[in-house]
Amino acid sequence: MAEEAFPLHYLVWNNQYLELDRELQIKQHDTGRLDPRGRTALELSVCLGHLESTRVLLRHNADPTHSNTQGWTGTRVI
Repeated sequence: MAEEAFPLHYLVWNNQYLELDRELQIKQHDTGRLDPRGRTALELSVCLGHLESTRVLLRHNADPTHSNTQGWTGTRVI
């Protein structure tokens, strides 16, 4: 299940930014982890236009220069 395998991506997809913030506060997560489509959680939040989730990820030091499998970064829209 995607929620268990990619919890940050799942929360970003649903724009559950308060839960995302809590999850990042209580657990250590690799914010640069790529989903099966090669996207970071930050890239996904930017592509979906989820500003709140993007802000949460950046506050928790997600790297906006981290590139996905196609060379895109989270900064392309920010």
